[in-house]
Parts: sequence; structure tokens; C-alpha cells
Amino acid sequence: HLNNDKQKIRAAYTWVATNIKYDASHLHRVILDEDKAEKVTWALERKQGVCENFSAIFTDICLKAGLRSYTIEGYTNSDGSIARSGHAWSAVFINDSWYLFDPTWDAGFLKNGTFVSHADTKYFLISPQQFILSHMPFDPLFQFLNYPITFNEFSRGYARSKDQKTYFNYEDSIISYENMQPLARYIAAAQRIEKNGALSEIISTRLKQLRMEKEIIYQDNDVNLYNDAIEDYKGALQNFRNFLTYRNNQFQPQQPIGKTESMLQVILRQIDSAYSKLAVVNQSRATLTLNTGEVEKVLTDLAEKVKDQQVFLKNYTTTAREN
Repeated sequence: HLNNDKQKIRAAYTWVATNIKYDASHLHRVILDEDKAEKVTWALERKQGVCENFSAIFTDICLKAGLRSYTIEGYTNSDGSIARSGHAWSAVFINDSWYLFDPTWDAGFLKNGTFVSHADTKYFLISPQQFILSHMPFDPLFQFLNYPITFNEFSRGYARSKDQKTYFNYEDSIISYENMQPLARYIAAAQRIEKNGALSEIISTRLKQLRMEKEIIYQDNDVNLYNDAIEDYKGALQNFRNFLTYRNNQFQPQQPIGKTESMLQVILRQIDSAYSKLAVVNQSRATLTLNTGEVEKVLTDLAEKVKDQQVFLKNYTTTAREN
């Protein structure tokens, strides 16, 4: 029933800041890269959460309203003090520009360890140029600035100069990011973070998380390829058994010799397919890799048996023609 995107965003923001309470007992619960759906449901069920939950809910509502939106992870500078733990906030694309939002900081404040509800809009619809004064994303892409600042500059409160900086086309970079697969996103993010300067403990922790995510994807890819190679082997083995059954039945019912030869050729193609997949596994970039030796051995044994049958079939057909 709302007339424009800004009204939709304000309604979502106000709802989150008013209805989700900050859970001081889970002050250190921030788990960056936790499943997004879990961040939403965990907080909605309890009507409580920490920064990751506030931003996840707000971002999810915006996405469901058809708006480009991200939850952004980083750390903050409040009154000249750099936070020692991670923080999460949101970005929404509206009126052809990106704006930043921090529903956690606008939900209220902590007093003597107790959360006091006090919904506000101080961090609502803030320009990137203003938001960077207090919020530093781990990935400089999400500063949404053509001249992003370094981690060192942020820690010194230095956030406005373009001197000696290279122009960064973040608009095109975000479009490219949106078209990437998860693995490519993690690799690109890690490169940008490393390039952006000083690796404090919190930034190093973020890089370790990205490397862990990459490792998980590498291992998942390896497992999938390995399992596919096993399936190729099983199919080849079953087809080989079918051929032997056909041979033991004196090649009855009779069929064109080319079709009988193709039974063995199909098996060799399945073996080659399995070899190809295992070759990719053996070139894995994962730290923990799979041992493909046993599978390669049974593939080699099967391939030799198939070639023996090809020799037999050639001799058999030659003799049959002579007779």
C-alpha cells in the first residue's frame, strides 16, 4: 500500500528497529557468514538479536520488496574508538544510488549492560560519504565510494581526501560481483581486503573466514567430482558385466557387429570421463585433498579388461567372417 521505495524502506527499518530488541546476553554472538535464513529466523522467533540479525532481517525485507540490498560486514569507529569486534549493517539501492542503514544502532542503546529501546533514524538512508566516517566494511567494494579509503585512514579518522588515490568504478564492480559465483566472490573479496592495507586482528580474522569459505567450496567441488567419477566407474562396470553376459550367451540374440563393438567403446568413454574428473580433483586448490589412487587403479584394471575384450571381439569376428 506504500507509494514509493523510500516509504517501503522506512516502514521496514522502523519495524525492525521497533520490534527487534538488542540481546545484550548475546553481545558477542556475531557469526559472520552464518546462513542468512538462520540469522533471520533465529531473531524473529525470539524477537531479539544482535547486529547481524537486525541487518539480516532489514535486508531480507528489502529484497522481498524488490530492492537491491546487501548485508555488509565490517567494524566501526565510535567517538574515535575502533571497535574490537565485527559489526553488520545494510545497503539498499534507491533512486539510482546506494544508501547505508544501521538498524542496530537506531534500535536503542546499552546502559549498564541492559538494552534500552529507543527507535531512531540517525543511521537511516545515509550517503556512503557520510557513513564511512563511522562504518568500515571489510571489503572496500562496499564503501560505495569512487575513492575508497584504507583501513589505516579509517582508524585515523581520515575519510575524505582524494589525493593520490586511483579512481575506483564501484558501480561496475558491484554489477560484476553480482554476476559471480560464490567462489569467485570470496577470491575477489580477499584480494581487495589484502590490498586495502593494515591487517589488524579483526581484519585478519575476516580473511581467515574467507579462506575457510573458499576451502569449503574447493572441497565440495572435489567431493562432487570424485563422486561423479565413482558413478562413471559403476556405470562402466555394469556395462562391462552386460557385455560379458552377452558374450557368454554366444552373442545371442545376434546384432550388428558395430553395435557389439560400441558396447565396449561406451565403457571406455565412461572410464575416460572418470579419469578426467579425477584429474581435476588431483589439481585441486584445496588444502585437504582426496586420495584418488584406489579409484584410478580400478579404472585402469577395468580399462585393460575392456581392451582384452576388444582384442577377443576382433579375433572372433574375423574368424566368423572366414567361416
